[in-house]
Amino acid sequence: MSKKSHLKFLSEKQLSEIADFKYNYGFDGNNGEKENTSKNYFMLASVLRSNLRKFERDIIRKYEERDHKLEVPIDIDYVEISFQGLFEIKKYFSVYYNDYGLEGVAFYDFAKRGLFAVVNKEKFQNFINDIINFTQNEIDKKFVKYSANIKYISNFKLLRARDILKFSMEHLGEIVYLSLIDLPLDSKLKYGILDNLFNYLNKNNIHYYYNVESDRIELHDITPDQIQKIVSNFDIIESATCSAFTTVRPGGFNTVRREFGFEISNAEEDLPVVGIIDTGISQDSALATILLNDATFTLAGSPLVDQAGRRGLGHGTAVGGLVALGKLNHRNNFEGEIKADAKLLSIKISDSGNGFISELKLLEMLYSVKSKYPYIRLFTLTTCYSCHMSTNEAFSDYTYALDKFAYETNSLIFICTGNNEDCIAENTNYDLDYFNNEHTNLSTPADSLNNFVVGASADNLKDGAFLGIASGREFPALYTRKGHVDLSAIYNLKKNNQNYFRPDVIESGGDIGYYDENTLDWLDEPALTLLSAKSNIGVMQEVGTSFAAPLTANLAARLIKNYPHLTNESIKALIINGASLNYIQFDNGVSKLLNRVVGHGVVNELRSLYSDENSATLILEDIISHGKIKIYPINFPDYLISEELGKKSGILKITATLCFKFLPIKNNQLSYNPIHMAFSIFKNQTADDIMKPDNVLKSKLRNNLSWSENGRFVSKPLPYSNSQKISLSVNVTDLKKEESTFKLAIHAKLSEQIVGSLPENYPTEFPFSLVLTIEETIKDSKGKLYDEIQLINDVVVINDLDTILEADDLNV
Repeated sequence: MSKKSHLKFLSEKQLSEIADFKYNYGFDGNNGEKENTSKNYFMLASVLRSNLRKFERDIIRKYEERDHKLEVPIDIDYVEISFQGLFEIKKYFSVYYNDYGLEGVAFYDFAKRGLFAVVNKEKFQNFINDIINFTQNEIDKKFVKYSANIKYISNFKLLRARDILKFSMEHLGEIVYLSLIDLPLDSKLKYGILDNLFNYLNKNNIHYYYNVESDRIELHDITPDQIQKIVSNFDIIESATCSAFTTVRPGGFNTVRREFGFEISNAEEDLPVVGIIDTGISQDSALATILLNDATFTLAGSPLVDQAGRRGLGHGTAVGGLVALGKLNHRNNFEGEIKADAKLLSIKISDSGNGFISELKLLEMLYSVKSKYPYIRLFTLTTCYSCHMSTNEAFSDYTYALDKFAYETNSLIFICTGNNEDCIAENTNYDLDYFNNEHTNLSTPADSLNNFVVGASADNLKDGAFLGIASGREFPALYTRKGHVDLSAIYNLKKNNQNYFRPDVIESGGDIGYYDENTLDWLDEPALTLLSAKSNIGVMQEVGTSFAAPLTANLAARLIKNYPHLTNESIKALIINGASLNYIQFDNGVSKLLNRVVGHGVVNELRSLYSDENSATLILEDIISHGKIKIYPINFPDYLISEELGKKSGILKITATLCFKFLPIKNNQLSYNPIHMAFSIFKNQTADDIMKPDNVLKSKLRNNLSWSENGRFVSKPLPYSNSQKISLSVNVTDLKKEESTFKLAIHAKLSEQIVGSLPENYPTEFPFSLVLTIEETIKDSKGKLYDEIQLINDVVVINDLDTILEADDLNV
């Protein structure tokens, strides 16, 4: 089959209709979340009475532990409240503020748990009185009045210093991060305490860095006594974290020694540049000719030197080699003509590949990179926290900063899920049930939504027999990490977002092997062969998600090289749309983990890069406004109806992926992404008909093919995904009934569940990209689908469009 360039919709011409979207909400009720509202109020009252007693003891202890010599003029108590169901921010935020003097400052567990500041102690006494009266009613049978709101609380407690401190002092490292609490309605209280904190830091010669954008303070070389004093006395800190990161795992690999035997033949070519956020890239390696000679961007020595890993063989160099040279050159052991797909900028954040980094300085450096090289769109980041995320843990400040960076700078960072080094000691064979353990969850910042998250398949880019332990090359490696979000713990089966998972895909990372019948180990045979940083040791053997992520970035670079005017969201959607789960089967016992472990499946380079005569990939880039629906006809060739195809059912397969980026919102896990956007493919109907309920007019092509994401839950919404994928099998009867035209529909709205309302000037128009692949699934393909799709839709071959756009640029 010939490789053909993808097609792009001329969105203004293809668009047939814009309308106001009408949601058929139905009964909003509890919206399917697991409320566990107990009718046995005696048990609830007993819990709340116990909570109250402990709260009173903790308050006394909190102020006994204060250092009054600090003379901090403002005290704020914080109450963490867990609810029976999801807390309706729009409805109850003002109620808690006005009636109880409680200002909601952060929400966790998708709004089932909230942190509230006591900003009015007199009104807070109303809360305490309601607790007392409720418990007296249910336990002591004294019939006194209380607010019914109390019955929706499951427990509460005081935020204590030990809750704020997220690490033990024995693990105190070089850097500690203080995440500050935002009080949007009482900002004077916050800044009054913050000024006192800065005075304390300056007086004690504690080196710190405050980033206003992320609202975090980075402390360097602080003592245990000092950090304890800070969290115990300055009531503006939500959490203090000290998280070590790691890029490389020590291993027992043998090393293949040889000189670099190749040169890159197209080093002078104009190629996409990718930023490698890592341990440096050796300028003595074979990558020297495609490495930008820029030593500016570093947190730890020269970025043109890489001495991390075992025997100083490097890590960033291997990552850069995968980004620039891709699968083909590695599979061929760098023999023959070597052509690069990208050039590299080294951004060094560590010399060793382990330890502590300044996240704030890293973000500052990334913004500087974009200022100096605004054309750089792609980055790789293979440094993750060494500890895993707990199930349904909220987005970290680090993740928030990277998502915001991606949104603001038109960037896309390829982030690995992190490696689970314990998998060898904890297994004797390949067992997918192992991923049920919480400690196999991914590591921050692999919870990012705007960027691209990659896990590892067992494939090692070698032909011949597969010698790893996995059930096949396409299966996930046992060391890869799974997504930490489990919505079934919050909602029931009727309310779920099938798109809300990480990673996005898995890609080749190498596998572990059998040392003997019952022992697993890191072995050369199933590992990847990678470029080392030392010129006298040409290659080395390694495995890890650290190498799956740059391989995916290589595909992105090739897509940008082929289609330079596509947005990053289109690049992301093309990779996801091409990925497949076809060769990965999880047994029933672990089937629910499938997407959390492998995402949308294994990357398929060919499908992402090219169309062919029997398969057309169409790309729609457009903008949609809050509260609107847009309709785009998709027209199919007549030969699919008029000619004999050998079968009537399943003549076509349609796969479609939607991606968009968003400005993240802090302190609210449920509405971190406040944009609900959904799409689907419907019968040949108008927007008004598509919006009608099924019992009035059936618009679905299949009963199980509805909107890609459910937006009908308003007061207690699902978390929204900015990456969604659907598929559809097309029959001849479908095409006949709909006169060879289906309707692609997309709609959008903003969430109402925002702490303190949406930020001022938050966007109300949202760019998006939608990738649609239509492929014949008949035995004897006709060889004309691509050409006829092009003729009957308002599309243009992308390479032709690029030529037109480049000519326009020259004429400006």
